[in-house]
Amino acid sequence: MSTGCYCQPMIRENCHEQESFWEQPRYFYRVTARMALHSPITYAEDIDRAMMEAKTKGFIIKASPLILLKSGLFRGEIFLEINPPRDTAECREQGDGASFRKLQGAFYTVVTDAPPFKMGAVVDKLTRDLKKRGRKVRDLYLCLATCPACSKDKGTQTVIFAHLESQQT
Repeated sequence: MSTGCYCQPMIRENCHEQESFWEQPRYFYRVTARMALHSPITYAEDIDRAMMEAKTKGFIIKASPLILLKSGLFRGEIFLEINPPRDTAECREQGDGASFRKLQGAFYTVVTDAPPFKMGAVVDKLTRDLKKRGRKVRDLYLCLATCPACSKDKGTQTVIFAHLESQQT
């Protein structure tokens, strides 16, 4: 059983209600994760497994990797940031395949102190607010600024990444 801390360093002012554009693609090694009502059950163990699998497959993990979570009711995914794969043909073929994902484009982030069981309401409000502004959300990812192992002592803090559809001009 892992006892590692996987808190993500974050400065609230740099993340809350901010839009950014990832011009260069960022690559993430992807593993499935067990969830209970959108809360990761084995978060640290899943990250440890992602690190081990990624290294075994020849991927190089970034020095301070961004860790994203795609939440589900009983099953989700952990995304661990890796350096771009060396084989660009493999990137084109498997960019959305089983082992890694390439993310690029516009992202809107908000920071919330809501506990995991209230995350649905926060996400609903975010998507409604973005829709009012004419922005369509392609996908949602969570970044646990405070990991589950530390949340009892530090409180809960999560950055929600809304991957936005391209705006047509």
